[in-house]
Amino acid sequence: MTRINTNVASIRGLRSLNKSTSLLDQSLTRLSTGLKINSGKDNPSGLIASETLRSQVSAIEQSIKNSNRASNVIATADSALGEVTNLLNQVRGLVQEGLNEGALSSDEIAANQLQIDTALSAINRISANTSFAGDKLIDGSKAFRTQASAVDSAKLSDFQVNEAVFGSSSTITLDATIVTAATQASLDYSAVSGGLASATTIEVGGASGSQVLFLGASSSLDNVRDAVNGVTDITGVTATKTNKVASNLVIDSAAVNSDLTFTDARTSDSLLGSTGQNIRVAITAANGPNSVAGITFSNNNTDITINIQVASDANNAITSNATSIKTLLDGNADTNALISTAVEGAGAGVVDVTAAAALSGGTDAYLTFSASNYGSDEFVDVNVLSGTFDTVDNVTDANALSRDIGSDIVARINGQVAQGSGLQANLRSQQLDASFSFTAAANTASNTASLTITGGGSLFQIGQDVSAAGQVGIGIEAVNTARLGGVSGKLFELGSGGGKSLLDVGPAVPGADLVNIIEEAVNRVSTLRGRLGAIQKNVIETNVSSLGVALENISEARSQIVDTDFAVETANLTKAQILNQAGISVLSIANQNPQQVLSLLG
Repeated sequence: MTRINTNVASIRGLRSLNKSTSLLDQSLTRLSTGLKINSGKDNPSGLIASETLRSQVSAIEQSIKNSNRASNVIATADSALGEVTNLLNQVRGLVQEGLNEGALSSDEIAANQLQIDTALSAINRISANTSFAGDKLIDGSKAFRTQASAVDSAKLSDFQVNEAVFGSSSTITLDATIVTAATQASLDYSAVSGGLASATTIEVGGASGSQVLFLGASSSLDNVRDAVNGVTDITGVTATKTNKVASNLVIDSAAVNSDLTFTDARTSDSLLGSTGQNIRVAITAANGPNSVAGITFSNNNTDITINIQVASDANNAITSNATSIKTLLDGNADTNALISTAVEGAGAGVVDVTAAAALSGGTDAYLTFSASNYGSDEFVDVNVLSGTFDTVDNVTDANALSRDIGSDIVARINGQVAQGSGLQANLRSQQLDASFSFTAAANTASNTASLTITGGGSLFQIGQDVSAAGQVGIGIEAVNTARLGGVSGKLFELGSGGGKSLLDVGPAVPGADLVNIIEEAVNRVSTLRGRLGAIQKNVIETNVSSLGVALENISEARSQIVDTDFAVETANLTKAQILNQAGISVLSIANQNPQQVLSLLG
């Protein structure tokens, strides 16, 4: 090379040196930071992907923290509820002991009542004082707020909103519509003339148990009803009597105020009376001019016919009016035992001769054996051990049946099929858990009850997405003596002065009422604990587990994009160091080459 103004070799060597120096700096930076992407220029698309994944990792990590916090809240509430259950069980034992009044003195019963009062006070204190980070948990402040019209409230014996997520809505309206009404198990028993033909033994069974009844010969429907109702506490079966509807006959005459109405007056449980005969009534012509009204009877195996002969004047015209016929019949003991008579208006109209016609349209008296409650868990069973006692599905169809089972309500809540249990309809979905308990009066098809959730509850953000899918809304009703209990009464009534304490037990306050209240309270608390436990285990813990797996996978994916692989980068560093050193040596040689031109001048 004989030109010296431009040292191309030096320039080329310098470029290569700068390149190797840049590679060396990059390797040193990556090795010192542990990151492959230290600025946007390192990998623009990788940077975008890594930041997206980093945001997701941050959301997942916080969701795991939120879930653990929610679990701690629920565990705190559950611990308090467990103590309430222990107190309820103590009260149960004290009541059970106090009812053994034959073996306890009045002082001992009073001492038991004092312990019950103390336990009830403790339940109220636990309800008022259980808190987490300053927030009360089981005093009712975590319950959902609801509104319902007076009409809708009257249709419901109870309703409960356990979970609800509002999402973008400020309120949630719930419409519960009965598709098919719940039924009570029931059997009918029709009257028999003169009562039971012979002594009869039956076994009456229901959801609570069974009892054998010994019914004597000639027992009436009233006797059977009383026998069944006497053991209702044992069997769970009640008997109601539907009185007979008496047959009747209206004889319509042409004159005004001349109509007569005859009604079966026989008092037997059987419509046909002890003789088993129908009643027929006829108005017959006079026996000639100036005849006097009279009554004659004609009987056969099936009918008793009452012949009313009218009075007449000298021209053989009828002079008997409706009132005189009624007076005639009312004054006759035989007809009084068969029929009662009523007239149209003042009864001044003259009656017409009328052919014999039978009283009709009546029904026999009958008994209905019914389960105490509605639903498929309830049944009525009548097993005949001796004698004759024929039960049917109902008196209209009269199909022989000795065992019947009730059915649960079929309902829809907001258009979704609800789970029925007796008169209660429950809906459980990802965003809603609510139940409606209809009254027996409202238990009709197409009946709808509505309520609106206006707020309240506890919202837990446990998912990485800030939406209804990542949230759980839990409602916790107040757990105190004013709220615990059920249809039998509330827990506070067991306290002194509450009306159902041990000191009030007697004919008007059976001991079973006290026990039922406690059992209903225990069931309510246990159901609440089970619901919270299910959320804690099946929702929160599984959420933490799934989020943990997602965190691992997403972190690994981000690591592959941004984290330095030290094995690869160390090799790159060695390569860059060698290239850098070689570049310096080559640049030195290139800078010395122009000096060779001096030999041409020598």
